[in-house]
Amino acid sequence: MKATIKLTNSAFFSLLLEGLEAYAIKHQGKKDVAIETHAQLWGSFNKRLPFSCEIKHISVDSSANKKRGSVSVAASVLDLKKDIARVFGDGYKHLGTFHTHPWVLGEENISSPSDIRRGRLFNFSPEDHICECDDPTITIGKNEFSIALVMTIFAGKKADDRKDSRLDDSLFEFSLGNIKIWLKAQIYQHKSESSLSPEEKKQSNIYGLLDLPSYKKQKYESLPVPVPTRLELTYLDEYGPLFQDFGRLTFNDGDAEYRTARDAEKRWFA
Repeated sequence: MKATIKLTNSAFFSLLLEGLEAYAIKHQGKKDVAIETHAQLWGSFNKRLPFSCEIKHISVDSSANKKRGSVSVAASVLDLKKDIARVFGDGYKHLGTFHTHPWVLGEENISSPSDIRRGRLFNFSPEDHICECDDPTITIGKNEFSIALVMTIFAGKKADDRKDSRLDDSLFEFSLGNIKIWLKAQIYQHKSESSLSPEEKKQSNIYGLLDLPSYKKQKYESLPVPVPTRLELTYLDEYGPLFQDFGRLTFNDGDAEYRTARDAEKRWFA
């Protein structure tokens, strides 16, 4: 079964604003720049299989505990937001979550976008995957699902959009100036571990979940099995920011400086 996520241009715009603000701007009270951020995804889904949903709205978890390498959200935040969304009706169903993976030039020997691609650092981490355990967000008949988006961000030494494209059904790569961004989507179907076929058990470990010591120590009622996912996003499928002028972002001594397109863009099409 191939499942589909449609992300509206409006929702994508909001995710991009939030992701880049957390990456480029030092937040009040934070020692670090390029922190992770988190948001909830809202919209609608079909009532029969194959699974399909449309993300129409996002809500940033402004109270989340955002750090350089992690982000966490209190359960009470989602309880409040779900009650608010219920008032608005069917087009505001809770679908899943969004978070970012920020990388800074020089850390862990990351010197270029090629290092991100080589290490497949745009994928979900084992810790991301374990967060889906016992936490389905959508029920269709007897089937349970959850969805997740992750945006990986890296400011390189210079602008380089040669690889910008849809890399596979679930993954886009695109650039804004010298900022390289990957957007990855994943739909999980929740099943009991005892019911999994050998192929599903293998698929369950594509992000390293089953190798996590914390997973082995705890018994979960349902295992989130990644299913083949297609992310549909009109803006990126139709050129997106290609050939658009943009500024430049640089990091220095734990801080960041952004120079606008007017001051920094020197490419031929600017």
